[in-house]
Amino acid sequence: MTFSLIALDIDSKTLGVACATGGPALGGFVPHLLPDVGAAITQGFSTSVMAAEKGLAWLAEGKSVEAAVTELRRQDRGEAWRQVALMNRQGRVAGWTGEQNVPVAGMHLEPGLIVAGNMLASDEVIPAMMAAFRHARNERGLTEALLAALLAAQRHGGDRRGTRSAALKVRAPGDLPLDLRIDHAQDAVTELQTLHQHIQDDTEYQAFLARLPTADNPHRH
Repeated sequence: MTFSLIALDIDSKTLGVACATGGPALGGFVPHLLPDVGAAITQGFSTSVMAAEKGLAWLAEGKSVEAAVTELRRQDRGEAWRQVALMNRQGRVAGWTGEQNVPVAGMHLEPGLIVAGNMLASDEVIPAMMAAFRHARNERGLTEALLAALLAAQRHGGDRRGTRSAALKVRAPGDLPLDLRIDHAQDAVTELQTLHQHIQDDTEYQAFLARLPTADNPHRH
């Protein structure tokens, strides 16, 4: 049903989440991010928004990623229908893919990177996302690498139903949010990339961002 990734730029402590699905409006359900705390994706046959919210709250309280995921599964009688993953601000990761999710389903976990999907067109989707992300990070920023991974997934079939919605969240502690979503389109991943490029090229919007206060410059106006 969905393909997603979470990634961390350890130097800037920037977290990013990107995702796409064959249904509408995933932006309010799948990606979750709390700067300087962590990020989560929650998807699968029966998505649990509460799992992401609970998991991030526990991370904020100091619980480890592994303990948070273990407790989420223990408390959820529907865990077999979920696909959930968490990353904390240090890049530690944990997650699970419930056995009742629609194949092809899988998850890759490594420090600073999570890639997950279900109802995928093939086993090639997740490796393609990982390869595209790593290649892009050699030359480009975190946001561009996240988008490159979504585009690679789509080229390899992505969600076998197609992609009707997509979302992107990127934020460093104390900095401004990048929070974009396409709620309904025939080619949502491409539309998401186009939207991102549009706001990068919009000089008036960029001037607006440049005067907004941040933790490093709280009196900007």
